[in-house]
Amino acid sequence: MGTDPFTKTVFEAFVEALIPTTLPFAQKLCHAQYVGASDLLIHEYIIWTLDHSISLIKNTNYSLSRQTAELLELAAHQLVLNSRNTQTHTFYKIPNNILFSALTPKDRLRSVTLLEQLTINPASLPYPFNQNPRFVLPVIDVINRLAMFGFYSEWSGYGTTRLNPPNNRHVESFPVSWIQVKYPGPSKGYHAWRGYLVDRFIE
Repeated sequence: MGTDPFTKTVFEAFVEALIPTTLPFAQKLCHAQYVGASDLLIHEYIIWTLDHSISLIKNTNYSLSRQTAELLELAAHQLVLNSRNTQTHTFYKIPNNILFSALTPKDRLRSVTLLEQLTINPASLPYPFNQNPRFVLPVIDVINRLAMFGFYSEWSGYGTTRLNPPNNRHVESFPVSWIQVKYPGPSKGYHAWRGYLVDRFIE
């Protein structure tokens, strides 16, 4: 996947904040409970979906991952400028100059809340959000949902085929999240009609 480092870093930090690794659970339960969303490459799932399955402007095929990453980065800067972050940062010490990933997980979620509250100046938003600020809320809702969908789906089991078109993906290993929730996996059924479950309906 030809994702630029900035976009990859921002979304990796985003999913890490939503579904972090949980060592205490692993110690009490099993190793499968340790992994978080970034371990399962859920950021790639979000990026792929934004670039291939979502369009905000009719009759356009505009990749949204970079612009959405810029939106999250803008929110991080706004959080720090408003002094609402819990951990102090010195801008010249931020790795790769990406503030969103340098924030603590809780502060990353606080910055996302700023977007949900539409408290950022619309003129400073990246395209296409600056054309219509109402695009912000649906996209933030989408990436929140995608993180959960990706984590509890078969995404981690697709392995080397995960970035292929959906029809060309194959489950190469048992998904970790299925182990976490004790899902036994799909069961192949038969399409033949076997009759009704009851012989007679009584009203």
